[in-house]
Amino acid sequence: MTTEELKRSCDEEFKKIDRITDELFSVYRPDKTDYTIVEQAAVAAFTVNIYRGFENILKQMLIFDKLDIADSPDWHEKMLKKAGEIGILPPELFKTFSRYLAFRNYFIYTYIFDIKWGELKALVEAVQNIIVKFKTEVEEYIQTI
Repeated sequence: MTTEELKRSCDEEFKKIDRITDELFSVYRPDKTDYTIVEQAAVAAFTVNIYRGFENILKQMLIFDKLDIADSPDWHEKMLKKAGEIGILPPELFKTFSRYLAFRNYFIYTYIFDIKWGELKALVEAVQNIIVKFKTEVEEYIQTI
């Protein structure tokens, strides 16, 4: 993979993340207090999907650096750790991504009505800021290679 191919891949993922973010905020409204179970499921699924986009970008960056991220039961955690170790994710963003990963894992194995709305709401309200920070980190990384 060339640097230009990596850049295109990341740009495409960010377009998908932006599309999902638009969908998320078509359902989630900061001033709204009562959500149906269907709306909560949509908000949770969109949030997890945005995080999946983050993972797709990190995976491509690590592959570009020829770092092994072989599929295993704990590859998600290993990928985040490796991205933090080599400086793709600064400590603050690593910590934030770890929270999204924990939610992703919880979402997969629980019933939607068991999800704590306050915890999900905090992730949703932070997501736009996180996207901006992550885009900046990715752009800086690509400029240095």
